[in-house]
Amino acid sequence: MPGVRVLGRSRGFTLIELLVVIAIIAVLIGLLLPAVQKVREAAARMSCSNNMKQLSLATIACADANGGNLPPGIGLYPTTVSTGVGSDNNGDGGTFFHLLPHIEQGNLYKTALVGAGVDDRNGYRTTYSQWTTQVQNSKVKTLMCPSDFTQSDSRPARSSYGTNGQIFHTNYQWGNNGLLKYPTHITDGTSNTIFYAEKIAWCNGGNYNDNYWPDWGPMFSSSEYGNPTGASAPGPQVGVRATGSQGICVGDRASSPHSSGINVAMGDGSVRHVSGSVSTATWWSALTPAGNEVLGSNW
Repeated sequence: MPGVRVLGRSRGFTLIELLVVIAIIAVLIGLLLPAVQKVREAAARMSCSNNMKQLSLATIACADANGGNLPPGIGLYPTTVSTGVGSDNNGDGGTFFHLLPHIEQGNLYKTALVGAGVDDRNGYRTTYSQWTTQVQNSKVKTLMCPSDFTQSDSRPARSSYGTNGQIFHTNYQWGNNGLLKYPTHITDGTSNTIFYAEKIAWCNGGNYNDNYWPDWGPMFSSSEYGNPTGASAPGPQVGVRATGSQGICVGDRASSPHSSGINVAMGDGSVRHVSGSVSTATWWSALTPAGNEVLGSNW
């Protein structure tokens, strides 16, 4: 009889070997995940920094186009209240509202035009008003930091950045400090003066905790509105964490989700990352445009 050849069975993984492979994969994922998170955070911080640079450069362009007058923190622009109560085609809103034409949002700004007889703050003249539906429901990418976990589709027209109340004042016919001239009124130097800082879109405490940008939500450190100011006032809040859908932060102070520090945009168009350990005196010196201070060594 011819010989019979018996084929051997192929050997598969045992249960123990399979568990070992799974354990190795889990360890590798555990090692890689922090590195991936760091890369993602670095990319988000860079995007945030680029947004702030655009805002600072747009502010300079805006002032150049309007006789050197910086836009207000809230109020009428470009006409100042000293020339009368309003004028045709004035804008009525916060700093970021007035910057829309300079951050490639001219079409959105045009939707804000309302006819005569509507805006009492501008003397019932034709006005670009912050209160139009299109503006209130807008989402402007330049005003949103990817790291700001409080941004959501259900809350449009919120910013991740704040306006320095020592620079951007009120410009209405009541109780105003008017408009600063650029760079005339920035005697400490534009490279030494903060224009914008990160500010969480929705904090759980303080004034202006809802960072609604068409109005005065972005404002921080404003002497006009009773915010904590001066060399002994609290500095920026860094590494802000969540409580529900809000951040654990105070709305009338600058705040950042970045654990290493906070991004700020200076008056010369530059952006820098300020350490969370910056002293309150140095922080205040960088906020004031004409205090004759020298920035500390921890800047």
